[in-house]
Amino acid sequence: MYTLALNEACHEQKGRIGSKALQLAKLTGHNIRIPGGFVITSEALDRFLADNGLKPEESMSDIEHQFIQAALPDEVRNEVVAAFEQLQGEESRVAVAVRSSSSAEDLEEASFAGQYETILNVTDLPHLLESLKRCWASLFSARVRGYALQKNIGVHMNSLPMGVLVQRMVQADVSGVIFSMNPVTKNKDEIIINASYGLGEAIVSGLVTPDAYYVGKTDGSIRKELGLKEMKIVAAAKETVEMETTDEEQNRFCLSDRQIDELAEETRKIEAFFNMPVDIEFAVQDSHVFILQARPITA
Repeated sequence: MYTLALNEACHEQKGRIGSKALQLAKLTGHNIRIPGGFVITSEALDRFLADNGLKPEESMSDIEHQFIQAALPDEVRNEVVAAFEQLQGEESRVAVAVRSSSSAEDLEEASFAGQYETILNVTDLPHLLESLKRCWASLFSARVRGYALQKNIGVHMNSLPMGVLVQRMVQADVSGVIFSMNPVTKNKDEIIINASYGLGEAIVSGLVTPDAYYVGKTDGSIRKELGLKEMKIVAAAKETVEMETTDEEQNRFCLSDRQIDELAEETRKIEAFFNMPVDIEFAVQDSHVFILQARPITA
């Protein structure tokens, strides 16, 4: 089996579906709003490499092009098509986010989070299959190899197996990241929320100065710092596009006090579930909060 529904993957091995997918799968069914989706397992990549005779560990030249041109094995393709069609249901057009989910994203001595490929606003099957290959290729990219070399970690299939997570796309009005403890002062009684307009890639990639909100866990106090929020990333006809924010958007806070309270409450629940400080990515669409990623705070 090369695909699994996200809500059925909570007991899988990390090496089979990766950290990102496993952490989200564990949270499903716990009254936390997580976009539905499915996971393409690491065995699919193994099969893809074997059937095409690809040995990316031996060569760094034009890996993504090699992967894009190579054919998906019929069994893998058929399962991905069936999972995508099931996710679509009766809707004619469902946009999805395609995210790499490596087992190396939450290591104690290193974090590969952010090193791999993520493709947002994927709207049709050919684009989905191409995005899957792009995620796989990113496992062997120069950036990942450089980081692994810096951390003295070998880049090969046995050490860094990768799943790929496909989820319904949240067309976010506001998005951001949350730390359930202050990562600078190490204050465990303070939640830090960084938020800006549009999709979260703007914050994750460091393209904007977000609003910052400091929430006391014990007393619920809120302290705010207005960020510049210089631009936002939004959905295009295919994938995404950057847009400038208006003066009005830049000069007001992007989250209401009610939304801050809701995000803080979700953070408390997730931290209690994992029983350790957590790093969360979230999105707000039509006043609904969605959790896109949740993981223990590591390196």
